[in-house]
Amino acid sequence: MLRFILPAVLAAACGFLPRSELAADYYISHQGNDAWSGRLPEPNADGTDGPFLTVERAASVAVAGDVCHLRAGVYRQTLRPQHSGRPGRPIVFRNYRDEVAILSGADELNGWQEQDGVYRAAMDWDLEDQNQLFAGDTMLTEARWPNNTGTLMQPVRGSATAGTPTTLTDLQLPGDAGDWTGATLWCAGGHKWICWSGRVTAFDPQTRTLTFESQRAEGKWYTPRAGSEYVLMGVRAALDAEGEWWYDRQNGRVHLIPPGRSRPRDGQIEAKRRLHAVDLSGRSHVQVIGLRVRAAGILTDADSKDLVLDGLDGRYVGHSFVRDVSREAAVLIRGERNTVRNSLFAYSSGSILRLEGREHRLINCYIYNGNYGAKWSGAVSAAGRRHLISHNTIRHSGRDLVTIHGLMESLIQHNDLSHAGWLTHDLGMIYGHNTDFMNTVIRYNRVHDNQALGYAKGIYFDHLSHNVTVHSNALWNISGDAIRINNPSYFNLVANNTCYRTNTAAKAITSFDHSRRQDLFGTRWHNNLLNAPLRLPDNAIASHNSDSANPGYADPGAQRFELQADSLAAGAGLPLPGITGKEGADLGAFARGAPPWDAGHDFARPPEPEPAWAEPDVAWMNLVDNACFETGTLEGWTKTGAEQAAITDGNGWGNNFGSGASVPTGTSRHELRLGGGADGVEQSVARLEPDTRYTLSAWVRVSDGTESVRIGVRDAGGSEHSAETSSVEWTRMVVEFTTGPQQRAATVFLKKTTPGQGYAWCDNVGLPRVSR
Repeated sequence: MLRFILPAVLAAACGFLPRSELAADYYISHQGNDAWSGRLPEPNADGTDGPFLTVERAASVAVAGDVCHLRAGVYRQTLRPQHSGRPGRPIVFRNYRDEVAILSGADELNGWQEQDGVYRAAMDWDLEDQNQLFAGDTMLTEARWPNNTGTLMQPVRGSATAGTPTTLTDLQLPGDAGDWTGATLWCAGGHKWICWSGRVTAFDPQTRTLTFESQRAEGKWYTPRAGSEYVLMGVRAALDAEGEWWYDRQNGRVHLIPPGRSRPRDGQIEAKRRLHAVDLSGRSHVQVIGLRVRAAGILTDADSKDLVLDGLDGRYVGHSFVRDVSREAAVLIRGERNTVRNSLFAYSSGSILRLEGREHRLINCYIYNGNYGAKWSGAVSAAGRRHLISHNTIRHSGRDLVTIHGLMESLIQHNDLSHAGWLTHDLGMIYGHNTDFMNTVIRYNRVHDNQALGYAKGIYFDHLSHNVTVHSNALWNISGDAIRINNPSYFNLVANNTCYRTNTAAKAITSFDHSRRQDLFGTRWHNNLLNAPLRLPDNAIASHNSDSANPGYADPGAQRFELQADSLAAGAGLPLPGITGKEGADLGAFARGAPPWDAGHDFARPPEPEPAWAEPDVAWMNLVDNACFETGTLEGWTKTGAEQAAITDGNGWGNNFGSGASVPTGTSRHELRLGGGADGVEQSVARLEPDTRYTLSAWVRVSDGTESVRIGVRDAGGSEHSAETSSVEWTRMVVEFTTGPQQRAATVFLKKTTPGQGYAWCDNVGLPRVSR
C-alpha cells in the first residue's frame, strides 16, 4: 500500500521534505556566532550552538517561509536578503518578541584626543555632503554660522544685505579673508521657493561679501537679495559651539566640540557610514517587521515586489544640505505592490519617504520633520500609478508636505497634514504640477497650519494639472488659497470642501499663468464652504459655493466643522454622484446625519478593514484613459489607418517660462503625433450615462495647411459626431453629443484625415458630462 502514498507525504514522514518547503526560525544576537546553526535564540549550555552573530549571515540563508528574529542591540549592517520569498511564504525579518533591535547606518568613532577644547578622532570614510554625526539619537550640527540655537525647522539664519547671481553681502558676517573659502552656502535666495546651495570661493572682509559658485542662483527667481536667509557651513572657522563638528577631509579626522564640552567616551559619538540599513532591491515577498532604523534609509528598485514594511521606526533616513538626495537616500518604495504600514519615519533633508512604481500602499504611518534642507521634494513624494496614501499623519516640512508630480490613478485619503513651509515661501501642503493625474482622488483629509510667510496654500495644483478630484477635505489656518489650481489645467473637480480661517492674506481664490491664458476648461467648483470669493477664468464652472467665514460650524475653534441644524449650508448643495449622493446635498465636507470622518494615524487602532485603492466614479470625471499621453505610451488607445501614431516630446508649460515661446496650451512631457498618410487612434469609452449630454474636446494642430485633423465620437448607433481643422497653431476642438436611451459606451477617435506625409499632433483629450 505504501506505493499509493503521495510522494510529499511519504517524504515528510521520513524526514526528507525538501528544504524549500520547511519554514525555519533563525535568530541573530550579539551573543551569537555565524558558525552556529542560528536556530536557537541564545547559546546552549555547552556553547556549541546558538544564534547567528550577524544580520548578513541570516540574510544569506533565509529562504521562502523562514523567519529571522533580531534580538536586542544595534546592528551596524545592511539587511540584504540573498533570496526572495514566494506568494504565501514570505521571508520575514523582525524583532524578537518585544526586544529593541536597531539597524544602524552609523559606526562608532573612538580614540578621541583633545586640543584647546576641540576633540579629534579618526574617520577613515567620507560620504561627502551626506556626512552626519550623532550623539545617541541626536543629530549633531555641522560647523556653521550663525550658530543654530533654534531647531531643524526653525534654524537661526543670517540675512543678506544685498546679492547678485554670484555674490552675497551681509554686513553682519564676521571673519577674515580665508575663513569662508570652501564653505557651503545654503540660501533661500530670490523668491525663497527652495534653499539652494553653492560653494564659497572667496570672501572680502572689507565689504563683507561672499563670492560663490551655484548654477541655481543664476536664475532671477533664485538670486540672493536683501532679506535672503542663509547659512554658511562646513569650514573650520565656523567650529565654535557645543555640538558642532567639522570633518578634516585632508587628514581623515573629525573635529568636535562635544555637547557639554566633556570628553566623548568611546562609542558615544557615531558617524554615518552606510546610506541604507535595508536593501530589498530585486527582492519580492519579503517582510520587515518591528525593527528600528537609524541614520540610514531603505532601498528598493523597479524589481522589488510584494514587500511589507510593518511597525518600523526609522529616523534620520537621508541627509544633505548641498543637494536633494530624495531619490537615493530615503525610504525608497519602488517596484510594485509594496506596503508600508503602522510605521514611524522622521528626519530627512529631502523626502522622508518616496513612492515610485505601481500599486503601493502607505497606511497608518506617522511621518514628520522632512525636507529640512528645503529642496523641491515634500516630506513624502509620490509618483507612479494606483497608489493608496491613507490614514497617515504627516507634519513639519521645510517646504511641501506631500509632492505629487507624476502621480496617476491614485487615492489620497484620511490623512492629517500640517505645518508645512517652515523654511520657504509659495507652496502647498499638497503640491503637484505638470501632471495628468488620471482621475486621482484627494478626499477626507485634514489640511492645516501652513507656516510659510508668503503664498501659503493648502492643496495646490500648479500649471498643467489635469484630471484630479478634490472633495470632502477640511482645511484651516492657511493664509492663502485653501485650494489653488493654476492654469492652464483641465477637467478637475473641487467639491464639498470645508474651509476655516483660509485666504486671510489673499482675499479671493484665483488662478495664475505666466502667459495669462486664463484657461481652466472643464474644471468645476461645487458645494464648497470657502472663506473668499472665486475669481476664476470664464470657462471654469462654479456653483453652489459659499464664501462665508463661518457658515454655521459646530465648534470651529476645536476643529469641529459639522454643520449646525440652522446652517444655511444645510441642504444647499448640488447633488454629485459619487460624492454627495443624488438628493439633499449639504455644502462642505461633513454631511448631516453621518458621523465625522477620521484622519491621521492611530497605532493603537489601525483602520479596519484596511483600505484599498478602487477605480473612482465621480461626477464630471474625464472618461478618456491616458487622455494626455503622459504615460509615454499609447496605453488605452488603438492605432488605426496608417498605424504610424507615436508619442513625441511635449512643450512643457508652453508659456516661455523656461520652455520656449508662448503657445495656447502646454502639453507637458508628451504629445500624440499622427503621420504617414491618413492615420489615427481610437479608444472605446465605457461608463457613459444614457440620455446624457457629453463634451469631447482635444487640443490639436497640423504641420502645414494642407493637412487636416479630426476629433470625434462614434456612438452605439453608428452615427458620428466630429470636428475638423487645418490649423498649424494649437487649437482646442470641441464636439458635443447626447447618448441614446440605452447607450453606455462610445468610441472616441483622433484622426489625421489627409493622405500627405505631414503630421498632426493631439493632446489633452477630455470627455466629461457637458460642462454647463
